[in-house]
Amino acid sequence: MKTIALLLALLLQTLFAEPSVLTPADSPSSASAVEQPQEAAAPEDQSIDALFSNTDQTGATVVLAYTKMPTHLYVGEIFPLTIKLTPSDMASGNIEYTLQNEEGLRIFSQTPHRSVKNDGVYDTFYFLVQSSALRLPDITASITSTGGVSNTLLGSSFNASMLNPPSTYANVLADSFKLVNYKTTAYNQESNIVVFTVKATRCNIATFSLPNAIKQGFESKFPRLDESQMTYYAIIPNSEQTLDFTIFNLQKNRYESISIPIVVDDDAVSTQSDLSPTDARHTELKVGAAAILAVLLIAMFYWRRWRGYLIASVAPLFYVVYALLPNSNVCIKKDAPIYLLPIKNGTIFETTLQEEHLESENTVGEFMKVRLGDNKVGWVHERDLCSN
Repeated sequence: MKTIALLLALLLQTLFAEPSVLTPADSPSSASAVEQPQEAAAPEDQSIDALFSNTDQTGATVVLAYTKMPTHLYVGEIFPLTIKLTPSDMASGNIEYTLQNEEGLRIFSQTPHRSVKNDGVYDTFYFLVQSSALRLPDITASITSTGGVSNTLLGSSFNASMLNPPSTYANVLADSFKLVNYKTTAYNQESNIVVFTVKATRCNIATFSLPNAIKQGFESKFPRLDESQMTYYAIIPNSEQTLDFTIFNLQKNRYESISIPIVVDDDAVSTQSDLSPTDARHTELKVGAAAILAVLLIAMFYWRRWRGYLIASVAPLFYVVYALLPNSNVCIKKDAPIYLLPIKNGTIFETTLQEEHLESENTVGEFMKVRLGDNKVGWVHERDLCSN
């Protein structure tokens, strides 16, 4: 009996001393041991999620919106179209635009004028209205650094007004059209030639044309969005007392008359330098000032008896003598064109019939101003001068 009781006691001790050996695999304690490695891996999963959550930012796009739509346009008008891009920090980078499906318009520049402000980036395009029925382009922007693409602004369609101009209309519309300088000279026995310079803003100056000139054309033109400039000539009958034409003022929304008085100068041909303060007038002032300086220096020499004053008077005296020397003669080749102004591809108003020796006055770039036998003044290119 003692032996049986001892065996039972040992069996009970074994059962209570090593419960883990007999515990089932799906018990709560076993599940707890398995879950601990999963909790350790959780931070790694979160970091991966955070990494892929940034993909939305790399593909982020700018948003386009119109700031102000045109309400009333005229055929021939240049008008601005401003687009606001947000957010500002992304839109201020390198943006490329796609413009398509426009009708009745011509864009002036593919690169817009940009203004960066706190609430966004403002890009302004300029268009020329070419017909009464027009449609604004569909505009899309893309960010070159990320490849992101904006929303598309769909262009709207509307009608532009046709002008009903007077007979003196010169075929230009502008915010401002200012006559800078002008000069009239005799062209021949029946007509005069008027040369004038104009500055204009928001104007397609290339379309300028006078309705009643015998002959006309551009001597130079510089079309720009901010301020255009042109030098224009017109040959008109010498019976005309004024050269009159009309432009359409976009700021005032009305026609504006411009009148150039016809006052014939002695020179038979105008020059580009004549449209600015004349070189001759400046030369006269310089000669006068040099002469006065020379006289003062000589007077100081007689008063102080110091030879330095006499030596100093040599320079202004030399300039006076040089400026008053008669003009030299140059040899002009046969069939050489005589230009109206010293401009490449300028107007040719006369051609030499034979080799001639003409009085030269001054030079501008590659052109030399010469006085013709009939007292006309023109410009000869240096390539048309005799080689010997």
